[in-house]
Amino acid sequence: MAIQNALRGRDAECATLDRLVEEVRSGKSRALVLRGEPGVGKTALLDYAIGSAPDLRVLRAVGVESEMELAFASLQQLCAPMLDRLGRLPGPQQDALSVAFGLSAGKLRINSWSGLRR
Repeated sequence: MAIQNALRGRDAECATLDRLVEEVRSGKSRALVLRGEPGVGKTALLDYAIGSAPDLRVLRAVGVESEMELAFASLQQLCAPMLDRLGRLPGPQQDALSVAFGLSAGKLRINSWSGLRR
């Protein structure tokens, strides 16, 4: 893959990403979080992973400092393209996302062990 040439010295990271993509293709659920200082190549690694998975649905959120005070901004980035599927979720998750996105009235509380709760 052309992008792999641009990732010289990142063979171990690319191999990890390749395994993750293959596990997803085999039906396993996976999530990827990349952390690091600015300029270390996080975006290049993400682009590599996305480029190696054209047959998969990729959800991506980007943290923006100006949205820091907006509740659920990253969750909105991830879920907005799929809100047409909201009805397929189990009731509690459906209710929590509906309230978080202002689609229905209610009060949310955050439980660090189990995520959003209504």
